Amino acid sequence: MSGLSTKILPKTMLDNVKRNRAVYSVGRRLRFALGSRLGARVVPGLSGRVHYNDFMLTSPGQAHVDSYRAGALAVVDLLDESLATVGRDLASAKAVLEVGCGYGRIIRELRDRIPADRLYVNDVIDEGARFTAAEFGARQIPVVEQAGPEWSGRFDLIYLLSVYTHLRTDMIEDNLRRVADLLQPGGVLFFTTHGQGSAETAERYEQYWLDKRKVIEGLAETGYYYERYPYYYSEYGLTWMTRPCVERLVASVAPALEAVSWRPMGVGSHQDLYVWRKRQG
Repeated sequence: MSGLSTKILPKTMLDNVKRNRAVYSVGRRLRFALGSRLGARVVPGLSGRVHYNDFMLTSPGQAHVDSYRAGALAVVDLLDESLATVGRDLASAKAVLEVGCGYGRIIRELRDRIPADRLYVNDVIDEGARFTAAEFGARQIPVVEQAGPEWSGRFDLIYLLSVYTHLRTDMIEDNLRRVADLLQPGGVLFFTTHGQGSAETAERYEQYWLDKRKVIEGLAETGYYYERYPYYYSEYGLTWMTRPCVERLVASVAPALEAVSWRPMGVGSHQDLYVWRKRQG
């Protein structure tokens, strides 16, 4: 079973299925149910098992495994570099939270730099967070909007990789407001967005429904563009924000955060990276 790909249909066929939202919704539920039934398997070249619902690894072929791991290691290095800008490093982090952990691609590598008992995870896909916690020794907490006051001020590093790239601004605001509460004074926040460079290369996302011209025009007019995936019933899509838009949003809902650094297209050569620090006192 370890040789199975996580992608069942070729892209052209999948796109045809996506044109009918009801059919796609049923197919997606069935695919997740199948992955849940299969569980996890050992993949040579990776430490710890990989869940069949971890779509970040498209197949157990060596090239895909190498790419999967290289992407995760690059993020871990960026986390360390981001902490270095405020005179910290990963080894000094006492409590680290990944928001939107998926099925543990980053945590799998991060636990080599930070003891697993310092790592915390959550995800709107509860199965992913449960698997990540159980497989890699991290601790699962509720999604941040539901995390109680006992978690406030707990974390000295929180990171969100490709989370705000998919949410409407009001959803980002709700999440960011609570994330800022969870940081301890002096704590560091790391998140990514789609920015201007991403908009100008939007064809890379290979979405049949996406009009690149509208994305660029939206950014020029308001600094923001969001479009829901037409094949999802839930509110989830692709989001772009310019740097001024992001800075206004943070100043509005999380004024305790101060900007540390910004790297346009600094993650995977297509997502902008922002690093913030919570002010002391």
